[in-house]
Amino acid sequence: MMEVQSRDTEAMASGGASLDDGSLSELYRGMRRAQVVDARFAALGEAGAVGFLPSGAGREAALFGALHALRTGDWVFPTMNDWAAALYRGMSLSTFAARVLAGAADPLKGRDMPGGLSARGLRIASVSAPAGTHLPHAVGVAWAARQRGEELVTAALFDGREVDAADFHTGLNFAGVMKAPTVFLCRVREDEDGAAEHAVAYGLPHVGCDGADVVAVYEAVSAAVARAARGEGATVVDLELGDDPVARLRGQLIERGAWSAHEDEALALAVEAELAEAIAQAERGEPSLASLFDDVFEALPPHLERQRDAALKRDR
Repeated sequence: MMEVQSRDTEAMASGGASLDDGSLSELYRGMRRAQVVDARFAALGEAGAVGFLPSGAGREAALFGALHALRTGDWVFPTMNDWAAALYRGMSLSTFAARVLAGAADPLKGRDMPGGLSARGLRIASVSAPAGTHLPHAVGVAWAARQRGEELVTAALFDGREVDAADFHTGLNFAGVMKAPTVFLCRVREDEDGAAEHAVAYGLPHVGCDGADVVAVYEAVSAAVARAARGEGATVVDLELGDDPVARLRGQLIERGAWSAHEDEALALAVEAELAEAIAQAERGEPSLASLFDDVFEALPPHLERQRDAALKRDR
């Protein structure tokens, strides 16, 4: 992989901040929780019980470090692998399980595939399946917010392979021309070149960091968010994925006396128990047939009213 240096290193570093052991321990709890949930749903997927929920394994530090650097009101534009963003921002496991398994409590009423998770209340935008199409959306939301005088930053998560998509270049060009407060976060694997080398063509500063190190991610994204909030425009950040980031952080915390193997086992068991109950609850029911007619028309046409009434009778 090509090593990319920031063309604005001093400006990028000025927004960074470090994390104490307490903050790191809380981030680790979130990352470990997501890892346990990921493994459980991966097993359900192999058994055919879940239609489609892409794994987020190996991305935990890149995701949680970035999310921790954002402010409460900032919007996240994720990929399908970034469902753990909802858990980080407060979605309960019961709601998440209902969403993935299309249970009766699914906020989207079983209409979307599990990996397409969105949560307006948590400021998580809908996932778009075609590669890179969410990048111009992220820029558009940030630019519109600035036009309205709102202090808002958007973060667009994507993978290295998406730099070949037309919308990747559309998004960067849009952000460069309008100086939109957007942070582009590209997860890069060993055999990929990443996004930073393209940033210069659109007049955007760029930086690369170790995407398996939650502190490095947090500091790089904090700097980019601070820059965007100051009105200085977008930044491209390459997050270079590596070995298991959860195990790495666990080892660091244990070495510093801020965590223990006993605490880790207790956390995993607690998450497993909570998740088992959430899954059991989600499997007890499914969205009503009549809910097919909700949230589609402002006023149902007569022929659909008749179909809805028939569905209501069936639901009873």
